[in-house]
Amino acid sequence: MRTKSTYLSNLSRALSFGLLNLALVTPALGQTTTMPPSTVEAAAIGGSQQAQIVSFVDHWGDRALGTDSQQAARAQTKLLEPMIHPRVSISFRRAYSDALGSVFDQLETNGDVGSTLFALRLSGELGSTRGTQMILSGLENADRGVQIFAAGRAGRSFRTTSVNGPAMAANDLNKLISKLDSITNTTDDLALTSACVQALAQGCSLPSDDFLAARAECISIMCDAASKQLTTGKSDIESRVRMSMLASGAATNSLLQVGEDSTHEAIKSAVGLGANMISIALSEVIAGTMPGVDDRGLQITLVRSGESLLYFALREHAELNGRPASGVEQTAFADLLETGDDRNFRNKTALLLGPGSPIVTDFDFADDEFVH
Repeated sequence: MRTKSTYLSNLSRALSFGLLNLALVTPALGQTTTMPPSTVEAAAIGGSQQAQIVSFVDHWGDRALGTDSQQAARAQTKLLEPMIHPRVSISFRRAYSDALGSVFDQLETNGDVGSTLFALRLSGELGSTRGTQMILSGLENADRGVQIFAAGRAGRSFRTTSVNGPAMAANDLNKLISKLDSITNTTDDLALTSACVQALAQGCSLPSDDFLAARAECISIMCDAASKQLTTGKSDIESRVRMSMLASGAATNSLLQVGEDSTHEAIKSAVGLGANMISIALSEVIAGTMPGVDDRGLQITLVRSGESLLYFALREHAELNGRPASGVEQTAFADLLETGDDRNFRNKTALLLGPGSPIVTDFDFADDEFVH
């Protein structure tokens, strides 16, 4: 009998423990644990949908902040899910950002790297005013890894805004762009600068109808930062070349987008980057340090990317000033390098970029900006 009694006692404890655990993971009656697509896509958030959002955040927010690491990881994934919906609306992102306020507050209070990174992940997807505040804070974090991650989330915020519409004010975007500008102007950290340039590259696709100034600023700051790294950096030249090519590609794509406008300042920075990419090879030819034809692949690629950007930037400049874009000549400097015709490459590039050339005078560059 004692054996049977012991067995029943153990069974009772096991059942009690199971029921306790079930209570901890089972949602309360009427609580929203999955966000309906109709709410995520809603053009305007009504009272019942607002209640769904609050209930959803209450349920998963508590678990995301809990001490159970597996449960927290699952809850964090659930909180991110609505934001990756392909048709997530502006209204939903704003309402969701507001509902997440207490979660953001607690993550800030925690202050550990894990909490900070999760807050930044949410912020990039939201593209909201509160999200901007979190990203700005991350960009000032003492941890270099957090800063680099925050720069990436700034880029994600630009992308979210471009694809799904603005859930933040123009002033929020300007604060992010200004912070990225400040970092690229003051840091010697190549990896951090590269992360900022990549973020700004995403901003080059912001719609000019709503954010012409912000879009143009992204092009200008990105191209200036890449030019600076390319022309003044002495170490890890391959990383600097990759950065300039990324910036060149983003600027070219931005200038090619149909129906999008730019500004004189943005075009000048794009022209400057394109010209600097060409002038690096020109300097080597002039100095007699250009490698042989079989070993100059990096220089050829750099020049090809630079002259492509220069061509489209000059076309945009012509149109902006009421002149036909067809008057802009397409160069083939990279082909000259590739065939080993260094003399023609030197003469033609120096003529285009040297003192008194239209590029130097039209954009008010210094005479020795590109040909030293």
